Amino acid sequence: MNVGLWAIISSTDLMSKGILLLLLAVSIACWALAFYVHSAFKEKHASLKRAKELLINVKGMDDFLARLSVMQSTYAGELIASFLGDFKKLLRANDSNNMVDDRDWYLLQSSMNQHIDQAVAHEESYLGLLSTSAAAAPLVGLFGTVWGLIHAFMGIAEKHSADISAVAPGISEALLTTLAGLVVAIPSLCMYAFLQARIRRIEQEIVDLADECLWIMRGVLTSPSRKTASMQRSPVHVEESL
Repeated sequence: MNVGLWAIISSTDLMSKGILLLLLAVSIACWALAFYVHSAFKEKHASLKRAKELLINVKGMDDFLARLSVMQSTYAGELIASFLGDFKKLLRANDSNNMVDDRDWYLLQSSMNQHIDQAVAHEESYLGLLSTSAAAAPLVGLFGTVWGLIHAFMGIAEKHSADISAVAPGISEALLTTLAGLVVAIPSLCMYAFLQARIRRIEQEIVDLADECLWIMRGVLTSPSRKTASMQRSPVHVEESL
């Protein structure tokens, strides 16, 4: 079977060989990307889960910042730092009256949602190759099939014979690219759907983490002067949104 398949590949023209090589390269790239993204998603999910466990029963901003310092170099720590940057801007904007109304909380939550959307969009950007391959690979294979059929029928016209022994080699060469396109497209589509489900799971973890941070921020507002001083003394680098 392997010898016969290799013989068919060897007998194809340059165009068909180029299409097969292109599909092979795309397949290798898709599998490598899928394994890399799966590993990265697994690490990020573990980071978010650990962060949620660390934020249980937080007592004040000092305790919050102390726990953040433990995970500041992690994926979850960077997200929390961006949330705290927005919170710090809110405190500075209301430093004169030490009052935070519902509108301020709505703006803070909207800004946090923007960070969540940006994080999810960044994760989804990895899947562009998989979705494109799943859609384009069958069409590339079909192009190779049409090209091969044209050459096969031209060969039949030259031999002036439609015998099955004359037709079969050309048809098999033509259909080989369709098979290659499906071999690339089907796994790419499955990997894309699987990783999309992982992204939705990570998105939910981020939303839960943001809600937990928001509740902690609401709790520390009982003493505005102390909370501002705590954030200024913190060794954790807190990014502020522009």
